[in-house]
Amino acid sequence: MNYVISINGEDYAQLKNFTLFLSKLVFAVDQSKQEEEHDSKILKSIREGFNIKSALNLILKELKKMPKSFVKIFSEEWLREHTRTRANGLFEIRCTINKIPVSGSGKTVETAAKNFVQSLLNKIPSEASEVQKGVVKSVLLNDFAQAWFETVKKPTVKPITYQSFIALANVHIYPYFNNRKIRDITAMQIQPLFTGLVAVGKTKAANTLRMLLCQIFRAAIGERIITNNPMDGVVVLKHHTKKGVALTYDEERAFLIELRKSKYLLTFTLMLFCGMRRDELKSARRSEHFITVKNGKKRLDEPESFRKIPITPMLQRYLRNVSEEEFTQAVSYSNDLLSREFKKFCPKHHLHELRHTFITRCQECGVPREVVSVWAGHASDNTMTSNVYTHFSNEFFISEASKVDYFLRLNL
Repeated sequence: MNYVISINGEDYAQLKNFTLFLSKLVFAVDQSKQEEEHDSKILKSIREGFNIKSALNLILKELKKMPKSFVKIFSEEWLREHTRTRANGLFEIRCTINKIPVSGSGKTVETAAKNFVQSLLNKIPSEASEVQKGVVKSVLLNDFAQAWFETVKKPTVKPITYQSFIALANVHIYPYFNNRKIRDITAMQIQPLFTGLVAVGKTKAANTLRMLLCQIFRAAIGERIITNNPMDGVVVLKHHTKKGVALTYDEERAFLIELRKSKYLLTFTLMLFCGMRRDELKSARRSEHFITVKNGKKRLDEPESFRKIPITPMLQRYLRNVSEEEFTQAVSYSNDLLSREFKKFCPKHHLHELRHTFITRCQECGVPREVVSVWAGHASDNTMTSNVYTHFSNEFFISEASKVDYFLRLNL
């Protein structure tokens, strides 16, 4: 039997609203039931050992090379909020990163985590490539440079050289690159630093600085922080070293006359008539026919070596009646002190030019160039002649040294 119910418009509107309310209530109950089932699934997964914490550890392990600012968004709370169970019973981890939807599913939370990571690497290629290359965005050049100086440069160069590099970094590198990330630095950004140095005539500092920055950026490439060296595009004018000038005979005569009343008489005559470098002076030891010094110009990885400089007639005049105590005192002064004191005698010259004077006078007196190079401690040019001369006898060198006598020309 069929019944027909007739209702007016007002009753129909009320019935429609009631039906809508009832459907929402049923949906809420159903949704609550799904959430309970989801929580139950999570609890079951935890009981079975596939817990949220292990899944999180898996994600963090896979993303350990990501920048910290990226990785720190992942936590147990985050994973609970973004893990759900699908109708087919699979766990699913899903979220949106940088406006890109990322998800991964599996029978366990751990499997879902693995698939989530894979999806993350596939869908965010810029981040993924950085993970695979080991690129770290946040490394500042100054931080890296300081570590490089301490770890790489300090053990491989002499202390005085290291200190000069650090001084250069403190004046030019650290202020200029303050708070700049290595990977953001370009050749165009570096160029003004060198242009400014060259403009004020500091081409030597510019070339040393270029060498240091090239090595620093090269080390950053080795650490996989960057892929290209920005210094390759930087233009630096070559520094032309000014050659030392020997004292003229008149200057040498005036210098020796002034030294007669100075406590540095023996010190400076040793440097003038032996051609030793200022950092070699403290190692000087004398014997009957030779002054022996430790070679100063060598790399840290080279073995310690000594050379013998024959006592010429010019030096012999100043060594007569000098006691061992007086000799020891004469070679004990610091480098900087001697440089300052020498300027008082010869304002137009540098202390190193006493060495040039010695080399010049020896050649003017007829000593072969190769022999003078051995006495001066110059690097061998590997020619047959040079190698032969380094193996001549002491008697030969003493004989050659006897030629160096120009005392009468100085008219002292």
